[in-house]
Parts: sequence; C-alpha cells; structure tokens
Amino acid sequence: MITPRRLIPRNISRTDLDSVKARQAKVGKERDVQLLERCERIWDNMDDFRKERARADRFIYGDQLADLIEVNGEKMTQREYLLKTGNVALQNNQLKNKVETIVGVIVKEENEPICNAIDRKEQQYGEVITAGLKANCDKNQMSILYEMFMKEMCGGGLAVAKESYDATSGPTSRLDSWTHFVNPNQVFFDAEMIDPRFWDIKIIGQFFDKSRGEVEAMFARSKKDVALIREIYRHQSIMFNTEDMNQLTDKHDERDAVFLTPEDTTKCRVFEVWTKETKARIRLYDTNSPEPEEIIIDEDDTAYRKQIKEENLRRQRIAQQSGWSEEQTPYITGDGFGADEIDKNGFFIDEYWYCRFLAPDGTILWEGESPYADRSHPFTICATPMVDGQIRGYLHDGIDLNIAINRAMILHDWLLRAQAKGVVVVPKSIVPKDVGFKEFANSWTSIDEMVFIDVKPGQEKLMPQVFFSAGQNFNVSELLNTYTRQLENSTAISGAIQGKTPFAGTSGSLYAQMANNATTSIAGLLKQFRNFMNEVSKKKAKNIAAFYNTERWQEIVGNIDGIFDNSNLDLNMIPDIEFDLEVKQSVETPDAREITKQDAMAFLQLGLITFEEFLEITKVPYANKILQERQARQAEAEAAQRGEVPQGAIANAAAAQSAQAAVPTPASPYEVSRQ
Repeated sequence: MITPRRLIPRNISRTDLDSVKARQAKVGKERDVQLLERCERIWDNMDDFRKERARADRFIYGDQLADLIEVNGEKMTQREYLLKTGNVALQNNQLKNKVETIVGVIVKEENEPICNAIDRKEQQYGEVITAGLKANCDKNQMSILYEMFMKEMCGGGLAVAKESYDATSGPTSRLDSWTHFVNPNQVFFDAEMIDPRFWDIKIIGQFFDKSRGEVEAMFARSKKDVALIREIYRHQSIMFNTEDMNQLTDKHDERDAVFLTPEDTTKCRVFEVWTKETKARIRLYDTNSPEPEEIIIDEDDTAYRKQIKEENLRRQRIAQQSGWSEEQTPYITGDGFGADEIDKNGFFIDEYWYCRFLAPDGTILWEGESPYADRSHPFTICATPMVDGQIRGYLHDGIDLNIAINRAMILHDWLLRAQAKGVVVVPKSIVPKDVGFKEFANSWTSIDEMVFIDVKPGQEKLMPQVFFSAGQNFNVSELLNTYTRQLENSTAISGAIQGKTPFAGTSGSLYAQMANNATTSIAGLLKQFRNFMNEVSKKKAKNIAAFYNTERWQEIVGNIDGIFDNSNLDLNMIPDIEFDLEVKQSVETPDAREITKQDAMAFLQLGLITFEEFLEITKVPYANKILQERQARQAEAEAAQRGEVPQGAIANAAAAQSAQAAVPTPASPYEVSRQ
C-alpha cells in the first residue's frame, strides 16, 4: 500500500524556482541568442506549411501554371513548358469564386460582438462593454479583417490575430486596443501541440519589419536607448532601396523569405517572442472583509512579505487588546493563520506568459510579464484541420481537380490546332512553269481569280483538291462537367450556395431548401470561424475592460445618467466583472431584423411599448427625423397650453409674411378695365 508522504527534501535556491531568472543566470540579461535560434528552428519546421499556403494562394489568386516540373533534367514551370512547346497556357480558375462564396456567408451574417451578463443585476455593465466593443470594432474595421481571416482559412488553413493596447499600431497616435492581421509566413509556434484549441502551446511569436524610426518610437525611452538601437541596426541602409523597383507581389514570395534578414534593407527586423514560464508565488487572502480578497505575491518578494508580516502583527495587537481569540483575528494569510505563517499552504508554482522583443543579434529590446488581464499571450489562432499537427486550407483538395480542368482545356486546344483545316494538296506537275508556287497559291486563294494551266488528256484528276479532316470528338464538355461536379463535391460548394440560376423546372421552394441545406456541409468550418471571432472579441473585451478608465467609458457610452441608473452603476467595477460576462456574436441578418420588426409591431399594438420605443427597437432609417418632428410638435403644444407663443411659430409667421410681401398682388378686373 502506498502511503502519502512528502517528497524527498532538497535544497533549491529561489533562482531555480523562477524560470526567467534561471535562464538569465545561464545566458545573461542583455542577450538571448539561444531563444532566437530556437525560434528559427521552429520557423523552419513550418516550411512545408508555407509552401502549401503559397501554392494555394497561387491557385486562388494568381498563376495556376507555376508548379515546377522537370523535363529532360531541366526544371521549369508548367507555363514555361507549354510556351516552349508552342502550346497556349490556358487556366480556368474554379477556386476563387468558391472562396468568395464562403466569405459571403460570413459577410451576410453581419456579426457583431455583444456581452450578456450571467447575473441580470450586472446587465448594465454588459451593455456598457458591448457599446465599447462595437465602437472599437468599428475603429479597427473588423469586418475587413474577418474577410481576410476567412480567406486565409480557405487558402492556407491558418488565421492568426493579435490584440495590443498601444499608441503606435493604429492610424493615429491614440492609445487604444488594436487588432492586427498577422501574416502566417511570419508567425511561428511549437509543434508539440495536440490540442486543436491551442491551449497547450508553450511558445509563439512573430517577426516584423519596421523602419528605424518606428523601432525607436517603440522601445527608446532615453537618448541612450536611441544610441543602442542605432548601434544594433548599424547595417541598415538609409539610402534609396533598389528593391522598391520590384513588383509588389515579389516582396511576399515565400521562396525569398529569410528568418534573420529582411528583404528590404531599409527596414529593421524585430522578433516578438512569447513563452510560458514558471515562478514560485504565494497566494494569500485578506480575511478582513466579508469576501476574502485574494493577494498573489512573488515568493522572493521579501519587501512585500515584510509589509504583510508587519500588518499581521498590527492586527494581532489590536485583536489581543480587544479580547479576540486567535481564530477571530483577520490575518492576511494562506490557508493557515498566525503572524509568522503567511505562506502556510499558500505556496504554489504559477504558470504565466512572458514576452521578449529581440533584435537579429539576440539583444533584448524589451521584456516583461504579460500585461493583459488574462495573463496570456495576445494571439488568437484558428487552424484547420489541425489533425496530427497538419494545417491545410479548406480548398486544398480542390487544387488537383482544378489542375485536371486546366489540362483538359489545354489538351482540347492542342487537338483542335493539330487537326487539318482546309489544307490544299497541289501536284507540282500542274503548276505552270512561268508561275511560281507562291504566285500560284495567291491566285488560288484570291477571290474572282482564274488560273490557266495546260492539262494533258488523263490529268484532269490532278486538279487541286481541298482536304478537310474530320474533327475528333474529344467530348471535352462532358469531361469538364465531370471535373466540375467532383470539385463541388470535394469542396462542398454547390451552385445553390453560390446563388447560381437553377435548372429549368426547379421550384422556388425546392431551390430555397437547397440553398438552406447547402451550408450544412461547411457548417463545421463556419462554426470554427465563429468561435475564432468569439475568441478575438473576448481578448478585445478583456483589453478594454482592463485599460479603459471611467472618462473613456463615458466618451464611448455617452450620457450615463440618461441611459443607465447611475446610482447602481460604478464604471470602476468593469475590470472586476469579466468572469460574470460572456462574449458572443449576435447575428443581425435581414431575416432577424424582419422578425424583430414584426415582434415590435405586435408589442406596439398591445400597448406594451410606445411609438418612440418602437422606432428605437426597429432602427428604421427615418427614425431620428420622426422623433425630432414629434418632439417639436409636443413642445409647441405644451407652450400653447401655457399661453406662450413658441419660438418656432413666431419664426414661421415672420417667414410667411416676408414671403407674402415678396409676391406681387394680382390686378383686379376693375383696374384692368380702366387701363
């Protein structure tokens, strides 16, 4: 029988209990070349993914004949081979419209983030955060970003978003929460993950290229920092870069990507690396309140521990003077009690995320613990299918079928050009001696031209004859239809979901049912992407709840007194209610708005809501104009009841008099007769 006992005691220093300090003791505090080398190996491990993504992008948006082939020991692209052999390089892009169809499904849903309070007493806070989320999403133009993320899911299979709170990421220098689109070619993370939700990730990061001035704005806090940054990037070119003469697409070719060196020599490469670290900490509770407040301190924070010990001694003296027992004394402690036992059962190893910004030589430009409320990294990842670590785009299986369609078209074109079409066979013996072959050919093909020749008896059959070869029935239409149907089956993007015209005889109800059922096959992809949108919104909600102050909330929401009950609303409590809120996506489709309008109309007829509330709920475009007119008429009516003349009425009367004076009075019939 195994009996519970403590582990074998051994001496462990406080440095060993902190993974960051233990690493600094080995590699130093100024540079971390080993971490940079680890990131480069991780990035190299994703080389196959980057190649597959680049190939998918070429087939969706670019050259579908750019795959390399080997002919007689010489490597060339398919397009170069076709042109070299005299063929026409034909391609029929069947994938782009399918990507746009899937993106269109998300766009038509008109998603927007909302916060629903689990506790209905805190619903007012949920509405405040909802207003802040909507304002921030509009500022970040999230609809455009979500379209790009869905396109990445269809092509490469990986979408990465990053949330930050700074003053340098947006179009203006305003401190706010910003959402970034992260290029999958520039991101790297460990390959040991088995959780498709990426909860078991240990390291993640990206690299980006900035000008030297932008790098100085991000990290320099003194002249000494500026000098250090300029020394690190001393090889950066400040002259005109010849690379700017290249095409825009040339700068995003994955074959030219290098981890440590930017392609544009005028840029400075920065590496942002997030790692999960461990540290010994103590969890304490302040019992001097109805709900004990949790306090977490570092195990090696001797100064803070000294303050807590002094506070506990002060409370102990007060309790003794008041005649309280030891159990009644409100100590700051762990699970135990007593002035000398603040760490009793409160010790634990904490896992947290740590960030480092590195230069190409390993110099640490900035480092620190995660500043975000969830103490996590700022990235949100969505990958498909994420089975055994494999990441491929949703339309990956359709690439080979698109290749088959292109080959069928090229083969059909080659057969048509290889067939004889109006070839004339002319015996040389019938060509007059005083006429050249070229002149004879021109005369033969000219209109109203006559050719005179001497024909001996029996040579009439040698007259020129025109030959036509029977065109071979390659049946390319049926072959293309077969490949197209297979492509629709493999991608699950049918004509109904694309809005194509149905075949003759298809009823409207049947086609509507087909269009509704067409999204069933891609429901998994849509559900996964909606969850990705949900996670992005959660990080954004935590960001703005943690960093926005009361003045910022009032700027976003407006007049708090006019919207919420200010006596029960404390905006300073917003950062503390994140666990009582749930962020979802509300689907504001035209059908949903029509249902809302019908329900509001029924409530209006039953007298449950006023006409003003009806306009507010239905959000009709002319609601503000109607409300202004009703308020103006109501003000005039109230003024008339008080015996006052409304200002609007005086202005209207004056305008009417001036208009009447401007119009000439017509002459009377008597005056006309006198003239």
